[in-house]
Amino acid sequence: MNNRSLILIAATALFASNSFAGKPTKGEDGPYLGNGFPSGPHFNLNIHGKNDNFTCPDAEYVWTITGPELDPDEFDGIGLGDEVIASACPAGYFCSQGEQVFGNVINIPRDGTDVQINIESGSKGPKSKVTASELEVTDWCASIGGDNDAASFRLPSDPDGYAVYARVTGKPTEGQSFDIFGRSFSSVEVECDPADDSDNCNANDTYDLLLLGVVNESEGSFVPMPDGSFDRVDTNDGRGGKGVKNAVDISGLFEFTGSVCYVYSDDPACTGDVPCSATEYCCATDPVLGTYILGPNGVSCELKSDGLFTVYDEILEEWIQSCDAQDVTDVVAWIDQEFYCRNYEDAWIFNIADFVDVLFDINNNGSYNVQLRFYPLPLQEGKVK
Repeated sequence: MNNRSLILIAATALFASNSFAGKPTKGEDGPYLGNGFPSGPHFNLNIHGKNDNFTCPDAEYVWTITGPELDPDEFDGIGLGDEVIASACPAGYFCSQGEQVFGNVINIPRDGTDVQINIESGSKGPKSKVTASELEVTDWCASIGGDNDAASFRLPSDPDGYAVYARVTGKPTEGQSFDIFGRSFSSVEVECDPADDSDNCNANDTYDLLLLGVVNESEGSFVPMPDGSFDRVDTNDGRGGKGVKNAVDISGLFEFTGSVCYVYSDDPACTGDVPCSATEYCCATDPVLGTYILGPNGVSCELKSDGLFTVYDEILEEWIQSCDAQDVTDVVAWIDQEFYCRNYEDAWIFNIADFVDVLFDINNNGSYNVQLRFYPLPLQEGKVK
């Protein structure tokens, strides 16, 4: 059996179109605009709070006009060969359909609980579009307008990660808040070694991560007021309460601290400045097929040093650690497995693997518009509006 189709994580994590952008060093935050955002290239994401009667719009595409208007008396300024961005070819014309146009807006309920937004990125880029060079919203509605699943967007890879700033704008109402109360990994994958002929790699060309440990949600609330309530207007900003509150740094919502264990000792994550250390695990497998057994968080593996795998050896007359210490049944057999682990601290969460999807759980209480800006590191000086 080839056992090279897994990856392990033992992790504790902190949370967290477009102009293009890294995180300023604390105490050396660099140039800032009057609205609290750093200056420099960045990607924009706007989250709009909508009423319950909102209808989620259809996808839009680039349409090239190939045929004349059927009603020549109606002047609309569209001519042969023009490109039009719309959900369908303009009425009365013939068109050829081009690429889908992805914006930077997500729509959620103005008052909604358990709303989910998924971010797709990774050290090699989003799996669905590795070459993405812009922030692209691929599902622009969540829990509203007939779309009940999670909204999602792709974020281009950056070797140093991003600094993330946000603020709430729009009509001020009492008690507004935008809270990120939970986060989970939807998928975390690493590309297989071309020489790996295991069944999993033959089928998927990637191997999955098993998530162990917990997510630390202590910084998961974007409510930038000391007393825990949010007011869109800052009455103490010297502007007579007429201005929008300044943006705040929420980069911590996207940082990762923990130990990641890779299948290959020569994984790029193990060949950098911080080496990986070999670690012994016991993994549950099917005794007939020899394949790994999946649990609720992925492949069922445990540290061999845990008490589950301690047994008294009658011959040696001492306690030893052995995967055989677990009962072998007709459906489970425990095997030895060595992985290569590296510790991370405050790392950009999408750089711990080739492809990473992170699902954020959100409660929106009255917010009309949340602006997020992603600045590639290192922060670059420049003027933005």
